[in-house]
Amino acid sequence: MTLWLTLNVLVSYLVFGTRLGTGVNVVSVLTMLVSVLMNGPVAPSNLADWLTAAIVMGGTGLIAFSTVTFIEQNLSADLYTTERLRAARKDALTEVLGRSATEEELERSIQQALKNRAPLSIIVTDIDHFKRVNDVHGHGAGDDVLRSFGKRLRRSVGGSGGQVGRWGGEEFLVILPGLARPDALAVAERLRAEVAGEPIAGLDVTASFGVGSLRGAEDNAEDLFARADSAMYNAKRSGRNSVR
Repeated sequence: MTLWLTLNVLVSYLVFGTRLGTGVNVVSVLTMLVSVLMNGPVAPSNLADWLTAAIVMGGTGLIAFSTVTFIEQNLSADLYTTERLRAARKDALTEVLGRSATEEELERSIQQALKNRAPLSIIVTDIDHFKRVNDVHGHGAGDDVLRSFGKRLRRSVGGSGGQVGRWGGEEFLVILPGLARPDALAVAERLRAEVAGEPIAGLDVTASFGVGSLRGAEDNAEDLFARADSAMYNAKRSGRNSVR
């Protein structure tokens, strides 16, 4: 009986945690006391057994409570730290990756692509005439456009493993692991059409897109970005709302 009650205490805390586990054990003890009282006076020969069971249950409960509390506190601290790190990696306005996190993700994606001998492409995109949005509609509307633009990009490429980061201002970077240039150009054209085809935050805006693809082991993040960025500016010079 004592062994069963002790195991019940341990399992209750391990399964239900400190709060619910304490409640379960209190109910178990009260049920045991009611059962004992309903059966009449306890025989002296059994009293020592019940006292032993109570002491063992109390000691086990205290140890289990302290241990599970320690575990829960550490898990909560780890979760809090993880959430803070995740939040720090995001751009506060758009909730896509921030600049430093985007640079880290780009470097990691390049190393992974080279290791696996897989293609990798990136898209640099910039909202056309964004200054006009701020000047005509106000910075609040501009912020809404940036948020919605980032969300639209993330929603469009996230399902295929793409990553979206805000490079700065109204410029965003899309990382496309596993895609060679022809496929990346198709993705960029789809994104261009999605942006131009439906108002963003209630405003009709367009964006220009430049595509760059990894060329081999001699390539690096700076060169890859420079090519995509140059292609994006070519799209700007070609009349905007286009892909290069």
